[in-house]
Order: sequence, then C-alpha cells, then structure tokens
Amino acid sequence: MKLTKNNLDLMKKVFEIKPCVVLRAKYSQACTPEFFKFYDENINVGDHKVLDVEDYGRFISTRSSRREPAITRVITSLAYKVDKKMISLAEGMPNEGVFPFKKLSMDMKKGGGIMMEGKELAAALQYVPSQGLPSLLTELRKFQEDIHRPPDVPRDLMITNGGQHGIYQCAELLLEPGDPIVTTEYAYTGLHSTLKPYQPEILGVPEDNDGLIPETLECILEDRLSRGLKMPKMMYLIPTGSNPTGTVIPVERRMKIYALACKYDFIIVEDDPYMFLNYSGRPIASFLSMDKAGRVIRLDSVSKVVSAGLRGGWVTAPSPLLERLQLHSQAELLHPCTLSQAILLKLVQCRETLGSYLKSARDLYWSRRDALHSALQPLEGLADWAVPDAGLFFWLRVRDVDDVYSMIHTAFERGLMLVPGQAFIYDSNASCQYIRLTFSKIRLEDMSTASQILSEVIRDEQKKCLEKEPKRYATES
Repeated sequence: MKLTKNNLDLMKKVFEIKPCVVLRAKYSQACTPEFFKFYDENINVGDHKVLDVEDYGRFISTRSSRREPAITRVITSLAYKVDKKMISLAEGMPNEGVFPFKKLSMDMKKGGGIMMEGKELAAALQYVPSQGLPSLLTELRKFQEDIHRPPDVPRDLMITNGGQHGIYQCAELLLEPGDPIVTTEYAYTGLHSTLKPYQPEILGVPEDNDGLIPETLECILEDRLSRGLKMPKMMYLIPTGSNPTGTVIPVERRMKIYALACKYDFIIVEDDPYMFLNYSGRPIASFLSMDKAGRVIRLDSVSKVVSAGLRGGWVTAPSPLLERLQLHSQAELLHPCTLSQAILLKLVQCRETLGSYLKSARDLYWSRRDALHSALQPLEGLADWAVPDAGLFFWLRVRDVDDVYSMIHTAFERGLMLVPGQAFIYDSNASCQYIRLTFSKIRLEDMSTASQILSEVIRDEQKKCLEKEPKRYATES
C-alpha cells in the first residue's frame, strides 16, 4: 500500500518521537502468583520461522490493506507524545472547561474505591489515540509480560470495545469473502454473526472433553492440501472454558495446535474471556506464551469477571498486524470509551486487589457450577453432559431427540428459558441435539425447579419423537 506523502511524513514523525513498543521479557521482579500464571517455563514448541513484515502481507485482507492513517488521528497521537511546550492549533479536541463533571467516585464492594477529579477526570473524558489511553497501554503491557511471558517477537496491544469488537476486527483484518476458517464444531455465536457477511467456508473441528482434537484438525488440513483446496489463514478458539462446551484445552494439545499453525501457515485468534474462570485447579499456558513465530492474536476481556457494560478489552498482536487493526479502529469508532479505559486502569494498577476480585468471581461461579450440577441429577438417563472445567456453561446432549429446537419453545411456555445448540452452529437451520445451560445468573433456589421443568420437557419431546417413528410390522424384514 502506498501512503500519501503527508501521511507518510506524519507517521515517520510519530515513530521518531516514540519507537514502536515491543513486548519483551522485562518481567516484574516479584514472583508471579499461580493465579496470574499463564505460561510454562518447561514448554518447548520447537523451532519455527519467525514471520516478518513481508510474511504478514499474505494474511492481510484486501479491505484492510487499503486503509490509510487518518491525519487527524495521527495528530491526536502526536499530541500525547510531544513535549508539553509544543503550541498547538491542530487537534480538534473540545476544551475540558466545557465538561460538566467535577468529580467521579465509585465505592468498591470490598472497601476502597476509585476517585477521579481535576486533570485526571478531564483526561478521562477527552479524546485519546486510537490505540488507547497511553497510561493504560503501559500498564497492560506490563500485565501481559508478567502473566504470559511471551517470546521475544515484535508485538504490541490495543484497547478494544470488549471482546466482540476484537473478533470483528480480526475477521476484517484477515478474511476475504468465501475464505475457509478453522474453529470448533460448535462455536461462540458472536463469531458466526461476525462471519455471516463474508460467507466463509467453516471448517468445524470436533471436540472431546479436552477441547478441539488436533489429530482431526491435521487430517482436515492435510486433505485440503492434497486436493489443492484453499487453505485457511485464520483459526478462532476459546481455549479455556469454550463457549458453549466448557472445555479447557490442555497444554499438550495447545502445543500440537500451535505446531499445526506453523506447518499449515495460519494465524491463531486466541479469545480468552474465561481465563480467570478455570476450575481445574491447574494453570494453563496460553497460546501467546508459546508464540515464538508471531502467529497469535490474543483477545482479552474483563466482561465476565469485572463488568460487561464497561466494555473493557484489549488485543495483543504482532506489530505489523496491530498497525492494521489500529487503522480499522480509527475509521470505525476513533477509540473505545476513555472513561471506561480510565476505570480499567485503576483496577489493573493494583494487581493484589485485582487478584482478590478475580478469585472471588471464580469462586462464585465455581460454587454455582457445582450447584447446577447437583440440581441436574434428575436428568440422568435423559441427557448426557460433562462438568465444565471453566467458563459459565453446561453443554447437554438430549437423548433420543434429533432436534431440540421445538423443545425450546415448549420450555419457554412452561416458564424456562434455554438456548438451543443451533445458536452455536454457523448454519442455524441445521438440526441439533444440544442445549446450553448457563449458571451465572439463575437464582440458586430456582435451579432444582429449572431441572425439573427441563426433565419433563425432555420426556415429552422424546415421546413425540417416538410417536413420529414409522411403525414396523412383523412381516417386514
């Protein structure tokens, strides 16, 4: 892509003032607690070619490659980097004197709180660079370095408007219409809604109790390669607490999947909103922590553990890809809400307090998972399920029912809301035996009632299915 001279000069000026940040192994001196440990010092993924700027060109979509920096957005970035003695008639920011707010105070449940006023509050109400609030970026870089310890590959991060925003940006960055994309057989519905306009070819890989099966994935990829079919550039995964199945991919499988990404040349989009809701009792190394070749785009979010409405999220990616994501963000929304970013900064600045809250969230959901599991015992013999190792969901296969969709309407009429498995299939018209049960918000005292209603609905649906079967006579062979 050829930049106009003015844009090129401005971009050069940005990097003259502050070089592109690279996440490197500058870890905090303090020992990382197990709760914040998403790496394994003993992992060896082997030697793989480190992708360079030219290599990334084959992954970037035509739409993304056409984007150019917006001059005004580049100037906004400059305004945060130049010496404060600089006189400016440039940026189109409002004067902070017109902001009607004097003080913002938020009390925390466990004591203490967040308070902003004066210049700090004014900054939290102002435009910021598209990459994000600079002080938050600095803090999150330290956070990622400490908890993942990613290999020494040029990469950086950008604030997103929640995890869904990151998914949308990755699709826009990597996919052409009709491209194949690798994901799990049943995948997060937000991925499918993002992908619909691209009309992709979904390569849905089956899961077992340990998540996506790498041997099956390799068979699929090898078959496509042998037949000369278009190969995928992108894989999307929720490796910890997959939505909807609740599986956690073990480290050994993650290493195999990463090796396949290097062998068959695709980018792994690691979406990890449930990373802190792991009930297995063992820390799991992230794909980012083993990314020696620069093939991982990682999406993080605090929606499930701090606040969904805050829309706090960030994407960590190899620098050439992150630059493209920033250009998309410039055109799409300028930047995520600055006030939300300022609140998130206050939370992550105190790692000890943050850890305490995250552990409380995990323990709350853990007890709720166990409570719903106990309440589901009347369904034994009617449905099959595994206790989820992470996340917020049970994934039930209803026995002797080929399609649960009509069952969902029956349950609703009896006062119980459910989500059919069709919500997690790209072709939502396909038949499905699965339903997803969420234990995050249901009142504990309602769990037994919900289970009883569900068992009755399943029995009624099984009876209907049996009545629909054609009758066979003794004279038939």
